[in-house]
Amino acid sequence: MFTEQSFVLPGLCEQMPYEIHLDPEPEAEDASAPESGSARTARQRRDAAERKRAERARRRAEGIPEPRLVDAAIATALCDLSRRGGLRARAKEQRSYDGIAYGLDAVLGQAMEELVERRGVAQPQAKRALMQRLGLTRQA
Repeated sequence: MFTEQSFVLPGLCEQMPYEIHLDPEPEAEDASAPESGSARTARQRRDAAERKRAERARRRAEGIPEPRLVDAAIATALCDLSRRGGLRARAKEQRSYDGIAYGLDAVLGQAMEELVERRGVAQPQAKRALMQRLGLTRQA
C-alpha cells in the first residue's frame, strides 16, 4: 500500500516554505502586454471619475455651487418670471410663444435671488457660476 510516491510527497511538503505567494507582484507584471478593450474602458472610466471627484472637491473648497444647482436656479427664475408675466394666458391667447422674451437682467436677478437667498450661496460665487453657466464669461 505504501509506495515511493507516498513517502516523497510528505518530504516535499516539509521542505516547502510556510508562505508561498502565488499571485505575481504588481510590478512583476509584463508592462509590454497590450491592454484589453474592457480594461482600457474601465481605466478610462476610473480616471474620469477621479478627475470629476477632484473638480467637485475644488468647487466645494472655493464655495462654487454645483452646475445642476445653477441650472435649477436659472429654471426657477424663468418659471417665476413666466408666472408673474402671465405667460400661460398670453400663449393661450396668441396660440403661440412668438414675441415672448425675458430680459437677461431679469433672469440673472431672479437666479441670483434663488442662489443667494434661498440656497445660501455667497454672492460672488453665485454671480461667477451664473455668468459662466450662461456663457457670459470665460470658463475658469
